[in-house]
Amino acid sequence: MDFRPRQAVPARWLTALGAVAAAGCAAILALALAQPSLGLDLAPAEPPESAPLVRQQLAGGSVMAVLSGLGDTHGQRMSLRSDDLAPEPDTTFPAYADYNRFLLRQGEIDTLIRGGPVTLYGSDGALQTLAPAPRSLASLPWQFWLQLLVAVAGLVVGGLVWIFRQHEPVTRYFALTGVGLYLSAGSAAIYSTRELALPAELFRALHATNTTGALLFCGAFVAVLLHYPTRLSRQNLAPALVGIYLLLALGNLLQAFHGFDAAMRIPVLLGFAATAGLAAWQWLRVRHDLVLRAAFQWFLFAWFIGSGLFLMLVFVPALMGQDTGSEQAPSFALFLLIYVGIAFGIARYRLFDLGLWWFRAWITVASVGGLVALDLALIALLHLDQALALTVSLLAIGALYIPLHAWLWRRLAGSQEQRDPMAVMQNIVLSANREPAEAWREALQGLFQPLQLERLSSSPQQHRLADDGTALELPADRLLPALRLCYANRGQRLFSPHDVKTVRTLQMLCGQVFAYGEATRMGMEQERQRIARDMHDSLGGRLLTLLHLAPENLQPQIREALDDMRLTVNCLSSGSATLEEALGQWRAEIDERCDSQQVQLRWQQPEQGLELQLEPEALLHLQRLLRELVSNALRHARPTLLQVRFALGGETFSFSVENDGCRQPPSDWKSGVGLKSIRYRVETLGGKVNCTEPLPGSVRQTCILPLGPAPAEPPAAAEPAAAQEQGYPRQALGSPS
Repeated sequence: MDFRPRQAVPARWLTALGAVAAAGCAAILALALAQPSLGLDLAPAEPPESAPLVRQQLAGGSVMAVLSGLGDTHGQRMSLRSDDLAPEPDTTFPAYADYNRFLLRQGEIDTLIRGGPVTLYGSDGALQTLAPAPRSLASLPWQFWLQLLVAVAGLVVGGLVWIFRQHEPVTRYFALTGVGLYLSAGSAAIYSTRELALPAELFRALHATNTTGALLFCGAFVAVLLHYPTRLSRQNLAPALVGIYLLLALGNLLQAFHGFDAAMRIPVLLGFAATAGLAAWQWLRVRHDLVLRAAFQWFLFAWFIGSGLFLMLVFVPALMGQDTGSEQAPSFALFLLIYVGIAFGIARYRLFDLGLWWFRAWITVASVGGLVALDLALIALLHLDQALALTVSLLAIGALYIPLHAWLWRRLAGSQEQRDPMAVMQNIVLSANREPAEAWREALQGLFQPLQLERLSSSPQQHRLADDGTALELPADRLLPALRLCYANRGQRLFSPHDVKTVRTLQMLCGQVFAYGEATRMGMEQERQRIARDMHDSLGGRLLTLLHLAPENLQPQIREALDDMRLTVNCLSSGSATLEEALGQWRAEIDERCDSQQVQLRWQQPEQGLELQLEPEALLHLQRLLRELVSNALRHARPTLLQVRFALGGETFSFSVENDGCRQPPSDWKSGVGLKSIRYRVETLGGKVNCTEPLPGSVRQTCILPLGPAPAEPPAAAEPAAAQEQGYPRQALGSPS
């Protein structure tokens, strides 16, 4: 659900909310400051029945002295116990009978303090006499201000959400959770930070307000999950649910139960379990809606992390018989996490940045919960000492946490190796000779695995998220087009701000790599042109001069050398060529050679795929391969028929030269320089060559070459010395234009 306003928020509602929050804050402060204070710094002692400790200022510093009791000027004296200082009486006195006796003592102590000057008694007699005075702001401890902040934050955030969506049921129940938190934390701020005592009826009223607020908060949050992000039931169950929790609060006020466990803690834990079940149900309904699922993730994170930790630290140990009253005030900060987190989610702040730390946060909370549960179980079941139980729990959780975390990460997050930006960058560097746009698209596919990757007609100004994070748009670069990626991880997650930073950095680095590759190719092209010009002007002229001056018996060899030089110059200067252009040149040359030796030529070539682009190096290798095969056939076999066939099939390009007149089967051939050169050139292009005898007295030599990139290193074996000296690198044969 989107909590953003559909219309202007009425100023009167904001004014009313501010007034209510200010009045509520003022009421809490007024009640806290209205209580008399003796200016004591008290601390409980063990066991709870023993007298508490009070800080005494001496000439050499301060010491903690035993405060055994209080007395007034009329001789009335009352002994003190450490549990008189209990910050949360329902955890120290879970039974109503003990709780009522505690309130009775609180009333007596408060009456004594309000009666006038009070004498403090220690184990050795009177310590000092003090006059009560109104409490000051400076004397309020940090626990008071924390709980006041939580109370006001819950009230304000809940009220703002309701103001934005006054007509939706979910916002009404969310606002009720804010009211419940205000009642619970606000009342606890007063009685849990008292100096020593409060009037009995005021204490009872404040504690009943705290319990009512906790039950209202729980019931209202269950009602929220009945409606958010989708309505789960056609029946309007939420009012009845909230009513049940308010009846429990009434029963607690009337002390209709045995104690606070049955009246409050067990219903709250059951409500938390209900929210977990409803959350799972809601998740199943929205798991295919990426935007709604992301918003719900934030909601669940804020709710379950905050309330779950509060229950594990305060409620569950209290049910196990542990006094957790001193932990309650700091634990209220977890509710601040709930409302601040939900407020950020409403504003869509970092809404999509949940992928990794969402999972890790849940694992961490589960580990903390396991630690608390195991610690309590060891204390309750095995009666271990608390320190020993904590040590055993830490060792057990530590031993299970790492393998469990790794296993869950593999199961839920999947392998990240193929989406590692550094691995993607390495692949791009290794494929720098490929077309930049194609390599960049392939890199983005491997990194983000989008369901759609399309080219944009107009380039955005910068990298940005679009459509609530379902899309990521990339601006055009000098060599890279503007692109739009949709539905990351095959539609399983939204794009995040971290993805924007990653792809921005990656595109910058890849642009530099592609620019370097482009500059290298341009430099190679310029160097090829220079070499071609030098060969044509220098070596070509010398060979022509030599041809005219040489005797007739040497002229054929000179013409052959001149043809080789022209072939090399043409390949170097013309750059890449299509297969159709190359086939035309090759056929003209082979046809001329066959005519000169009165050999019939049969030429067969494909009709499709002739637009295949051949790089200059590959073109040169193919020309020399074909010329060597034809030369072998014409020189050694003296054929009457020469058949040359070319074929394109899938990812391969093949050609064969077949001739009759063969005097030896291919198995009896000796591997000379010519055959080694053929094998080397074929393997340089990543292919293979084979010789067969289709008919007696005939031989067919076939070369099969891949259309994709060839392996990086040529094999050491079968390389002639001349080839090693030339140092031919492995080449890609070509790619469709």
